Amino acid sequence: MKEQDLIKLLTEAKEAYYNTDAPLLSDAEFDHLEDELRVLNPRSSYFSIVGTETDRSGKITHAEPMLSMGKAKSPQEVFKWLDKLAMPPATKWTMQPKIDGLSASCYYKKGKLQYVASRGDGTVGQDVTTISDYIQDIPETISEKEHDIEIRGELYLPKNTDYGTGGRPLRNNCVGLVNRKENRDDLKYVRFVCYQTARWNPSESEAGIIDWLAKAGFHTVEYFSIKSRSDIESFYNEYLESLRDKWLYETDGLILTVDDNTNHEEIDSRWVVDHHHHYAIAIKPPAAAKKTHLTGVDWQVSRQGALVPVALFEPIQLGGATLARASLHNNAFVESMALQLGDELLIERANDVIPYVKENLSSRKRDGELFFSTMTPDKCPACGSAVNTEGVHLKCSNPVCPERQIQTILYWVKESGMEQVAEATIRQLYDRKIIANVSDLYRVQKEELVGLEGFAEKKISNFFQQLDKVRTMTAPELISKLGIPLVQQKALKKLGIKRMEEFKDFEDDSFVTGQNIIAWKKNEDNLLFLENLLEVVEMKEVESVNSRGQVCMTGKGPLGRKELQKIIEERGYEFSSTVTKSTIILLCEDPEGISSKLQKARKNGIQLISYEDFLNQ
Repeated sequence: MKEQDLIKLLTEAKEAYYNTDAPLLSDAEFDHLEDELRVLNPRSSYFSIVGTETDRSGKITHAEPMLSMGKAKSPQEVFKWLDKLAMPPATKWTMQPKIDGLSASCYYKKGKLQYVASRGDGTVGQDVTTISDYIQDIPETISEKEHDIEIRGELYLPKNTDYGTGGRPLRNNCVGLVNRKENRDDLKYVRFVCYQTARWNPSESEAGIIDWLAKAGFHTVEYFSIKSRSDIESFYNEYLESLRDKWLYETDGLILTVDDNTNHEEIDSRWVVDHHHHYAIAIKPPAAAKKTHLTGVDWQVSRQGALVPVALFEPIQLGGATLARASLHNNAFVESMALQLGDELLIERANDVIPYVKENLSSRKRDGELFFSTMTPDKCPACGSAVNTEGVHLKCSNPVCPERQIQTILYWVKESGMEQVAEATIRQLYDRKIIANVSDLYRVQKEELVGLEGFAEKKISNFFQQLDKVRTMTAPELISKLGIPLVQQKALKKLGIKRMEEFKDFEDDSFVTGQNIIAWKKNEDNLLFLENLLEVVEMKEVESVNSRGQVCMTGKGPLGRKELQKIIEERGYEFSSTVTKSTIILLCEDPEGISSKLQKARKNGIQLISYEDFLNQ
């Protein structure tokens, strides 16, 4: 597979994993594709992406980035990482479970909850504060009032939940509940387990932080103190043999961290920090597997018209969860598996989380003439139109397939941050022929909603309030919602696209994002979709701001990181969470300090300014 194709597939898979309840790839397949891309281009810009990039509607900028984790596949790979760090022999380490949930951060100011945010792309997360009304583990107030603090952890559904999961993975159900717009009482089943703090650390020990959180009344992870390499192997084996089944939260590995967090900044300063910190690493477990029998294939239609197959099989217990379905990814995969009704399948849960079909055990026994799949449809399951083969996918030939239209509308609603508009609402309006496409949303009249089932006055009012938020937008805001792979507002800024005319005339294929724009514009249906949108959305100009340069921060400042970032941007600078070649100023506690990060900044000609001097300018 070519580098561009790998990036496109991995990016789409990331978006599905972080923002929906329907992953496109298993963890093992995702990791394999990343390894393949790493061989092709180890310096690909893809590897600096954390989570998925989002627009700013209803979003919160993290005071300290919520980065991902470096990965090891065995204790032996962890030992190589230890050799690279070269920490003193007496260094203490903390090991804890890597919980497979939805990462979130709860910010408390003077003891009162200010917001709850998801991780998002690591820099900007979704504002999900309203879930705190339902989740018992997120208190409105805490006893710590002297320091502002963020409590970070994972939202998850426990293995023994009473919530009806429908046979889907617990994480998928959890994401669905958090993103639910209506009937939110089921959020009471979601737990929030903590393991980290930000803005202020109540202890210089990572284990001490977890102890502090537990004493403060929070639900916390179990952790273990590690003193030697033999401890790592011993605990890893115990995890494989018993702990991953014993814990009520689903896990996809373990995390090993340098316990003394006063060393973290110095360790990070040795290398570039973009995707993950260097003072911790995740150890991924081998997949668990079980046999079952295929009972059917459910073909679902995507907004691009692709038919996405899902295997249905006799329920099995795997890793503490009941499973009855798993993604089959695309038609080529179905054909390669030679699936037939009743086949014996080997189902794996990669890293104890996402189930996928590892192997069709029945196909080994067949003669050559029977080596084909009988589970492939010749018609679209949604509209009955003929299907065509395009690459690895089957595609509906009907450009106005009802399910394709609904999925397109739902995508626009999600990308626009219209949080109070639920999928059930969109399907109802479509079935009633009130809307047929995205632009129709903006033409809905109040009289059309009055009298519809479930549409009381408050719901009607909320619907139009949500629409009013996105009736006016800049060209980059609109373009970033079109679903073009990798094309978000940051990318458009780098490409110099500020107006719709510049987007329409754009032909620079120097970068992958530019190539994706050009390919998207070659599709006449896409251009018609855009023109219809421009008829109902009012365009506004991007505010022209000439940046004075890029500013980065290190150490503890006198104000919260978010407040400092706001001041930096108000003064006309561009804020960066990491030092780059474009950084002109590094804010710090002591410009005369001798830390390796400050020395590196001096060597690169970056001006060092104290927080106090910068604020008094």
